[in-house]
Amino acid sequence: MDRVQLSVMNAATFDEKAAAANKRRPGRMRCEELACTNGRVVDLSHTGARICVRSWLAPRGGGARTLIFDTAMGKSEPFACRVVWVRRLVWTRYELGLEFVDLTDAQRVQLAEIARVHGGRTVVRDLDKKSA
Repeated sequence: MDRVQLSVMNAATFDEKAAAANKRRPGRMRCEELACTNGRVVDLSHTGARICVRSWLAPRGGGARTLIFDTAMGKSEPFACRVVWVRRLVWTRYELGLEFVDLTDAQRVQLAEIARVHGGRTVVRDLDKKSA
């Protein structure tokens, strides 16, 4: 099995437990400052997303949703997805695992661009805006 060579910076911050927890075949990209119509995007891959939502009622697994990402480049086109799993974080906050359904080639390219733009470790904030 081939191993990925880590740079000195990546080796210092590499968390083996976190890497083992990412059992999915497509790698997940943690996203910073990425929102969608349903909440905040935690991570993104080319097959799905994990989002954090606020709701008084627990979201149901298996349900269909449409996501529109609010990116640094503007609003994305709609992405059809289904809820694969739901985890309660606190009283009115839930984490949802979503799987994209019937992606077009244009949507795949757009997902890659969204992940590239929002996948960095450093976020530059507008100091004139109040932090949320």
